Amino acid sequence: MDIEKLKAMVIGEVDAHQSELIELSLRIHQHPEVAFEEVKAASWLTEYLESKGFNVERGICQLATAFKGSYGSGKPTVALLAEYDALPKI
Repeated sequence: MDIEKLKAMVIGEVDAHQSELIELSLRIHQHPEVAFEEVKAASWLTEYLESKGFNVERGICQLATAFKGSYGSGKPTVALLAEYDALPKI
């Protein structure tokens, strides 16, 4: 697949879910959790991914709040690393 077509598809998907993603982002921001205690945020994120058809593995890498969401198969493979823990006293 042409890279420009792929980029356009990704942008279209993000735009299609923009309001949901902003709502989720604001909810996480309003309920800060420090490192390794992101229980609410991990739950909200995994529930969202599952509602969109992702296969979710929770508690990976020996961390209760770590997870992996997978969707589809084949190429290209896209990975996203999210850091959303709050800093203490901020």
